[in-house]
Amino acid sequence: MTYNALTDVAKQEQNTNARPEYIKDDQPDLSQYETIFIGAPVWWGDWPMIMYTVFENNDFSGKKLIPFSTHEGSGLSGFDRKLSSACQNAEVLTGLAVRGNDCQNRQDSVKESVTQWLAGLGY
Repeated sequence: MTYNALTDVAKQEQNTNARPEYIKDDQPDLSQYETIFIGAPVWWGDWPMIMYTVFENNDFSGKKLIPFSTHEGSGLSGFDRKLSSACQNAEVLTGLAVRGNDCQNRQDSVKESVTQWLAGLGY
């Protein structure tokens, strides 16, 4: 599927507030983790709608959630705020946004940004 076709699907899902299904057997048991990094591309200024399916079908109470994203100009796009709203009993830590183009073309710079971000979080 092309990029434009994917963005069309993303926009349609967002417009209908869709909750796409996923294969739950393919997901690890999140109950064993205290800290969970949650990443996705920014689609139309929001999490992909399938992520809301994940947020709503899992108990993140007491967990530390750390959002990260790729984007092409919208930055973190409120991922942290939206994650806090979707998972109200979790602590959401400082997220990171990286341009998708930089991931492809400036890998050393992105690696340094990720390293600094992780160090700031204590990793």
